[in-house]
Amino acid sequence: MYKIKLRPEDFFVEELCDLSIKDTGDYCYFAMEKKNWNTMDVIKTLANRLRINQKRFNVAGMKDKNAVTRQVFSVFRVPKNAVLRIKIRDVHFEFLGYGDERLKLGQIIKNRFRIVVRNLASRKYRNINFIENYYDEQRFGGKNQLVGKALVKKEFSNVCSMLKLNVNKNDYIGAIRNNLDKKMLIFYINAYQSMLFNKLIAEYVKIRSDSTFKVGYETGEFIFSNKEIKNKKIPLIGFLSVIRDREIKKLYERILREEEVSKEDFLFPMMPELGSEGNERDFIVEVNVKAKYEDDDMNEGRYKAILDFALNRGSYATIVVKKMFG
Repeated sequence: MYKIKLRPEDFFVEELCDLSIKDTGDYCYFAMEKKNWNTMDVIKTLANRLRINQKRFNVAGMKDKNAVTRQVFSVFRVPKNAVLRIKIRDVHFEFLGYGDERLKLGQIIKNRFRIVVRNLASRKYRNINFIENYYDEQRFGGKNQLVGKALVKKEFSNVCSMLKLNVNKNDYIGAIRNNLDKKMLIFYINAYQSMLFNKLIAEYVKIRSDSTFKVGYETGEFIFSNKEIKNKKIPLIGFLSVIRDREIKKLYERILREEEVSKEDFLFPMMPELGSEGNERDFIVEVNVKAKYEDDDMNEGRYKAILDFALNRGSYATIVVKKMFG
């Protein structure tokens, strides 16, 4: 069985962002390279050291802890040298320039990856030039999609039970609102939408390809195609989703029927702030993987593959690994 992330250095990711750099401005832009740190833990540490509100920092995306990552952040009206003077173990800051706008979530154009896949029995692997654009397991984290489903089905007592929330006088909605912020609740709902999307494209691959293989994961199976498939936009289901493709509509109707939910369930009359209109996501993502094999220095008699590639934001590098070696 292949292994990844045996060392933080085995998984490197760099954000490629669209920045408008100027010589002056209210915002300073920095690149941050870190190891064994969550993105927001570094930002929190910076805010504490500078004695400023954490809200003055903005990032374009979140990056894993068990990796070496390079990403960009902005900070409002803080001298660049004040940040550069701060020393944090396994974190390095580089000043990029000034700008007039804060960094925004989703401003990433692509993520560039360098991943070491270890414990390989041979130098053989699947040559791929595309992936089915699944959400990977880190999106779900055990029960995230289950909490999301309970929210969508308005089973608020189950939500409180799963999250072990204290409930007074059977006020389940009050307990949810008092213990969880809006972003976290929306994250749970998004995790459930992602699970539905994964189910949909697994079924759609079977229709579109006569040569497939499967790789199991925590909440189901990834179905991958050995043959090229044409990309199209596929809905992330929500209360305003309009599905024009007949095959996809038929599949979604069956999946939602099995889940005992409807797209109207993504409306929340009692908690309107959680309503989800839905969105769209690419079905297929092209990828150009450069692979180099060497002896595995951590596993005697085995090989390692060093992979270099880039993906659009929102796509998972671990899906590339699973399709190649799973």
